[in-house]
Order: sequence, then structure tokens, then C-alpha cells
Amino acid sequence: MSVKGCLRLFPIYHPNSREVCGNFLGTSLLKKHVTPITFHTQSNSRFAGTSTKNEMQVYYGLLTPQIKAVKIFSLSSSVVGVAAQPFLYTAIATTGNIPIIVAAYSFIGFFTVATPLLLHSITRNYITHLAYKKDTDTYIARTVSFFCQSVQTEFKPEEVKVPDVPGMFTTFIVRGKKLFLDPRLFDNPDHYARLMGYDKPIDFKLYQNDTEENMKK
Repeated sequence: MSVKGCLRLFPIYHPNSREVCGNFLGTSLLKKHVTPITFHTQSNSRFAGTSTKNEMQVYYGLLTPQIKAVKIFSLSSSVVGVAAQPFLYTAIATTGNIPIIVAAYSFIGFFTVATPLLLHSITRNYITHLAYKKDTDTYIARTVSFFCQSVQTEFKPEEVKVPDVPGMFTTFIVRGKKLFLDPRLFDNPDHYARLMGYDKPIDFKLYQNDTEENMKK
């Protein structure tokens, strides 16, 4: 329908008939030619398929695949290095140069043994998965062992000890075992607050013992 055709329908009944026709035609064209946009939301898939009836996963470490891949590569390269050492030592010994032999033996031995140990010392505290068992009110923290096996540590929130000065790879300590995680990766921040003791009342008696000792003196 054109503007003239629209004006024929109500030339008298509306004082602003031309403006009304323009708005009417614009709305009609929009409905005809504009396709409605539908937004689809996608849920976070990191926690999908990881919960059971009695166990709900509340945390997943994003560095888990990288840590496992690096440790597997380091262990496999160390195994290859150990298997090739007799041939390498024989070839190096034929040179007869003692400084070169000592340097080569030290270099090969260091990267064969020290690299996996160094990687394990850095990543052994990293929590890959953290699950919560509602029936027992306990948490299960999973870490990676030296041979890339999953190690479980089950504990209650009361067993968590937060150090006054956190280490580089230490968030809290459970029965003497240091554990490290990223607070931003929790599905529900309430679990992190509970582990760190943020849900407990603030203790305003931090220096009460020192004051009492000074008064006794």
C-alpha cells in the first residue's frame, strides 16, 4: 500500500493522517522484511557430566589438560633419554675429552631426572577437580601425581587451614598437604568462601593473648 492509498482510507478522520500513514507503512515494512533475532544461551560445559548423585563438582582447573600434557611429555622424554644413555655415553667417551664427557654426562643426567622432578614440585599442589559431597559435608580435591595419576584428598571445611602468608603455590593447607586453586574458577563462590573461612565471624581478639601476657608481667 502506498502513502496515497493510505491517505484515501482516512483523509478526514485524523488531522495528522500523513504522519499516521507513514508510521503505519514503516511498521508494516519492518514486519515484512526484518527477520526476528533469537538469542541462544549456552551453559558452562566445564561442569557438565561431572556430578553424580552424592558428589557435585564445584571447581575445575583450566590448566589441567596442559599440566597433564607437559608431565606426560616430560616423563616420556625422560624414559627415552634413560634408554639412550648407554649409546650416548659410549659415543661421548670415544672423544677422549674429559671436560666434554663430564659436561655431557651432567647435561643429560640433569634433564633426564631433574626436569620431571621440577615439574612435579610445581604442579603437585594444583587442584584439577574439587567436588562436594552433601551427605557427608566433605570436599574431595583431586591432584596429579608424579606419574600423572589422580590423587584424591577428602576433607571437611573444619580441616582447612589458611596460612597467614600464602605461598606461591599454596591457597590453603589440609592435614599438612598444601593445595592451590584459582578462586575465579568456582562454579559457586560460596564454596570458596566456606573453604577460606569467610563465612565465619571475624575474630577481634587476635592480640588478646599478648595483652594478657603484658598485664601479667
